[in-house]
Amino acid sequence: MHTCFAAASFAVLASMLPSSFSMLSAVQDGAKPAAPAAKAPASAEPPAPKASPLDRFKTLKGTWDADIDGDGASDGTVEYRVIGAGSAVAETLFAGTEHEMVTVYHMNGADLMCTHYCAAGNQPRLKATRIEKDSVAFAMIDITNLTDPKGMHMNAAVFTFNADGTVRSVWQSVADGKPGHTADFRLTRRKSVPGT
Repeated sequence: MHTCFAAASFAVLASMLPSSFSMLSAVQDGAKPAAPAAKAPASAEPPAPKASPLDRFKTLKGTWDADIDGDGASDGTVEYRVIGAGSAVAETLFAGTEHEMVTVYHMNGADLMCTHYCAAGNQPRLKATRIEKDSVAFAMIDITNLTDPKGMHMNAAVFTFNADGTVRSVWQSVADGKPGHTADFRLTRRKSVPGT
């Protein structure tokens, strides 16, 4: 009686427990347990992270001479810094002057965006509408602190990355709904002076 009860209890437990218990039962009956399944070989290297449109702006890090009037001479400097633990790039124009302006480039999900802190006192936000091998075009999506709806503000920008390492940055303003001043920056990276 006790033997039947023990055998019945064992059968019930074996059906309820994981397969490892069934392997134990097989050993008790004299059978060899199945070998554990082989693990799939781990890939040699993790997949490379997808390139971000912001990476191109990160490569601008440093100080650049800006030719604004097209005569080949520097009319001021533009500095690029990678900030926010690599999540943004800050561009400073005319640092230390009363016309100093900052533009911050960053990602918003899959979109490359920038906010331009203008000397005019407003802050247009622009989104990249076209990203190509050698150029990026931005268009304004909204603006803060535009006290006069007809007031001048930057509305678009196009960056061209030239094969010789120079960069051209063209900003288009709008006033009273019409195209206004165009700021054309021809940027050449400033060479570092040994010992500085």
